[in-house]
Amino acid sequence: MEAHRLALSSLITLSFFLAILPPSYCTDYARFVNCSRPYECGRIKNVSYPFWGGNRPESCGRQGFKLECYNDEYPIIKFEELEFLILNINQAQNNMTIARLDLWSGSCPQTYLDTVLNYSFFDYAPTVLNITLFYGCPPQVNKSIPVQNRFTCLEGSDANNNAYFVNESSAKIHILEPEKCRGKIRVPISRNAIIDESAGVVHALNESLNQGFDVDYNPLHDTACNGCVRSGGNCGSKETHQFVCFCRDGERSYSCPGNNMYSLFSSHFPGLG
Repeated sequence: MEAHRLALSSLITLSFFLAILPPSYCTDYARFVNCSRPYECGRIKNVSYPFWGGNRPESCGRQGFKLECYNDEYPIIKFEELEFLILNINQAQNNMTIARLDLWSGSCPQTYLDTVLNYSFFDYAPTVLNITLFYGCPPQVNKSIPVQNRFTCLEGSDANNNAYFVNESSAKIHILEPEKCRGKIRVPISRNAIIDESAGVVHALNESLNQGFDVDYNPLHDTACNGCVRSGGNCGSKETHQFVCFCRDGERSYSCPGNNMYSLFSSHFPGLG
């Protein structure tokens, strides 16, 4: 009989708590759980705010930081028309190493697009060196380029498939009529990725492109996010892109309260917390 009264009392208390919980409790708790999951793709693991994608909803990150998984190997981030493979992310330093997807399997893209970033959130690191690739150049242009800077792109039956590259250190090379080339693109590489032609210019160029280049991203909301995490919450964004801290019992502007309704609820019903 005593056990029956205890069970009835617990049921009444539980009903009371459920009645006074805010309507958004379940939704906010789901966001707390969702944003506690790190993003993972291939060798890139444990990625959190400001990045989102995969099993992390948009509310778990920031605008401009959406990731997609490429062949279960690398995450991809998109800037305008170009997609970039993410080779490494250092969240402690707010930077990452990326490489152009269209140049990943070779230095001859189908379309000629300069490398661009979303400069509202990203910028090139000091370790970056720019090179310019020229494609479809006529013979008079090709003859003015040092042999070690030339390579060939296969374009079917088109005989005009001469190509070459120049970097910042070779910019003083006198190039005859480069505007007569079919196209050109500007591509960043790492200054440490020295193009060594001893193994062949095409191989060396591809190796340099595949090493990628470093970009820094805007540490906006880092202080707020650190405070949110220390308080037991998970960082995210509202539909207005404003920072929000997801707590077990709902959302807060910056941090989770120490003695909140969730704590009180869990103390009465530890099996449900």
